[in-house]
Amino acid sequence: MTICGECVQFFKIPETDLDFEAGKGDCIRERRDQKGRFWLSKPVFETDPGCEEMRPKP
Repeated sequence: MTICGECVQFFKIPETDLDFEAGKGDCIRERRDQKGRFWLSKPVFETDPGCEEMRPKP
């Protein structure tokens, strides 16, 4: 089973940030539509189970 912390779309929140928690990060995914590209972000933890869009880090 894969976890969010192993995904290229997972970015840790820096310790200096106001909403820092140990193991917390953002899942950031790029999308495209007729107007251009944009990014979706949602808060996740490193140990959360990976989603269907999971892309392992090299």
